[in-house]
Amino acid sequence: DFILEFEVLCDPALNSGCQIRSHIKSVGQDAGRREEVFGYQVEIASADSGASGGVWDEARKSYWLYNARENPAAARAFKDNQWNRYRIECIGDHVRTWINGVACADFYDPEDLSGFIGLQVHSVPGDQVLQVRWRNLRIRDLGRHVWKGLFNGQNLDGWGALPGGNWTVEDGVLVGRSPASESRHGLLLSDRTFNDFTVRVQFQALKGNSGLYFRCEKVDDAVGVHGIQAEIDATKDVGGLYETGGRAWIVQPTAEQVQSWFKPNEWNTLTVSAHGRRIVVHVNNRKTAELTDDPGRLGGHLALQLHGGQDMDIRFREVATLSPQPAGRSAEVIEPFNGKTLDGWKVKGDPSKSRWGVGKARISPADPKSLEAADGSGEMINLARQHGDSLDIYSTQTFGDCHIELEVMVPQGSNSGIYVMGEYEIQVLDSYGRTEMSGGDMGAIYGAAVPKVNASRPAGEWQQYVIDFRAPRFDADGNKTANAKFLKVELNGKLLHADLEMPSQTPGGVAGREAAVGPLMFQGNHGAVAYRNIRISPMNFR
Repeated sequence: DFILEFEVLCDPALNSGCQIRSHIKSVGQDAGRREEVFGYQVEIASADSGASGGVWDEARKSYWLYNARENPAAARAFKDNQWNRYRIECIGDHVRTWINGVACADFYDPEDLSGFIGLQVHSVPGDQVLQVRWRNLRIRDLGRHVWKGLFNGQNLDGWGALPGGNWTVEDGVLVGRSPASESRHGLLLSDRTFNDFTVRVQFQALKGNSGLYFRCEKVDDAVGVHGIQAEIDATKDVGGLYETGGRAWIVQPTAEQVQSWFKPNEWNTLTVSAHGRRIVVHVNNRKTAELTDDPGRLGGHLALQLHGGQDMDIRFREVATLSPQPAGRSAEVIEPFNGKTLDGWKVKGDPSKSRWGVGKARISPADPKSLEAADGSGEMINLARQHGDSLDIYSTQTFGDCHIELEVMVPQGSNSGIYVMGEYEIQVLDSYGRTEMSGGDMGAIYGAAVPKVNASRPAGEWQQYVIDFRAPRFDADGNKTANAKFLKVELNGKLLHADLEMPSQTPGGVAGREAAVGPLMFQGNHGAVAYRNIRISPMNFR
């Protein structure tokens, strides 16, 4: 994962490019053997071509992963006979490019998550002498994303089987079988829920119709769940998108398309990237479906399907999600909230005035400005009815440099805050639909910085923050030698802040002063709010 910036000046008669996450292979035989670069290439070409900023899959798929010519603004961004500024971001399976500040490529592709960077000079015919020049190359290391297994290869821990069909683990392979006499759909449902994610499964479809459900919810009928599934089948439709309990077929591939990417009776790889309302599906690293503004739900379970009324035999040897490992991250991932109790947390004030609890949060049917807590686990819920009705809550564990991931949900008009180290507040507010953001809106660093964009989702929907934070530095005598810094704040996959220095703490913290370490605090005395999936990785940022 990285951000790469450079300036390039290229003769209009010369084609060039920047290889990213690329590799080398040997081709040919004996005396004709040579080494060849392959992988993603960010295009550098003449202004007339309109191709600059696009991404070509060099010497492998040999087609455009993103064709800048199809984006009018991008096609005009490159200027001949002048220095052009490029910015390239690769984070997980998401790749974006800019030229001279104009957004160009924006796509998801799971094939390469790492590799080298290469500066290309293209071959030219005849004896021409043409130049491409580069300057001000800068790169920021953002760590990496790795595949983290959701199936341990030994048992069904983390999953629950719904009635219908049979799921077993055989020699490290997850096997689903069901006879045609079984009318119910057999589902293996993840215990966890997911909002934005990339998930990958390796499957072998031997008999019948199956699928990878995502953002689905359990229902009390024969189909088991409602939601979108990426289609898995022994003979047809693999890689399409179908919504059970809704739109039915959303994207149904042709038989010819399926033949181009599916290998019958062999092991295949299916990947689904779901970020906000954008959904991208790949089979064996070929894009099979893409939705850019899907109106469906934005969170829910994963599930593996056995279709009712068919002889089913489906196998999975991997189920994994793409998880970030930022640069400098320790191997430790801390979950300060155990999902069942508030052990390890304290409130600021008289505990009898706290309205924090554990359960499943939902908007009150009687009042969209209030939350209710249903029976269950996994969510930390504050049922404050008005300002001052509850208390702030903070972890007993303390942290310095850290990477934080968490999800938050607020009802209409509600207000909370995430205090990193207990002292630096990221605002939580129902700001959905606002066209102009202020220092008090969702994603603002309270009193310090307005968010770059409004990435808010509607009230009642879960929203994900990803935060990289560098703690302030102090010498042996306690004198501050360097300010704290928000290295990155993302909301729902959108960058809100980068390299934001904090000269001092924000108001309302735990101690009201800066220190080398501090807890994670959630503001609870302003309004109803719920948090879940809280994960903190200790870091060692420079």
